[in-house]
Amino acid sequence: MIFEKLKEIKYLQVPPQYYKYKKRGKFLTPFGKCELYSNIMEQNGYAPLPFYEEPPESPYSAPDLYEEYPFILTTGGRTRNFFCSEHKQIPFLRQHHPYSVVELHPAAAEKYGIQDGDWVRISTKRGSIIQKAAVTDGIDERVINCEYGWWYPEDGYPDFGLKKSNVNMLTTMDGPLDPAMGTYQLRALLCKIEKA
Repeated sequence: MIFEKLKEIKYLQVPPQYYKYKKRGKFLTPFGKCELYSNIMEQNGYAPLPFYEEPPESPYSAPDLYEEYPFILTTGGRTRNFFCSEHKQIPFLRQHHPYSVVELHPAAAEKYGIQDGDWVRISTKRGSIIQKAAVTDGIDERVINCEYGWWYPEDGYPDFGLKKSNVNMLTTMDGPLDPAMGTYQLRALLCKIEKA
């Protein structure tokens, strides 16, 4: 398709294809079957079955760090208003969700004197950010859930408020990395909170 045609139709949607394995008559695995035991993982020197491994930062693997940082941080918090870190500059969307939000359990909020809507400082051994408190009993009292991808276009150049509330300030790309997938720690990090 030429660019002029694409501009005319605005976007191109490829229809989803379901049950592709039925059309092929098999799965795209070495034996053509659905695998619970991954032969491909095994051939590449990795565990063929899923297994649990304690995160590098947890109450069990880093008890000394846990004394200073008594909460488990997860960073997958999202909102329907935005797509990842995009659209923070759109006034209509920001009107409905103006700030980044950290979810915490009522018991944790009470212990630290935090009310729903207060600014909260979340800190790890790598840095700290602030986000608005959303007190909810829909989270474990040991866990803090931060929205990610925040920046404030109104703060201007050069960093557009990137370091103020962006949860990436709390994570690290240093190891240990998952040997099979290469991913770094985005969740299950230890943190502490205080009213900002």
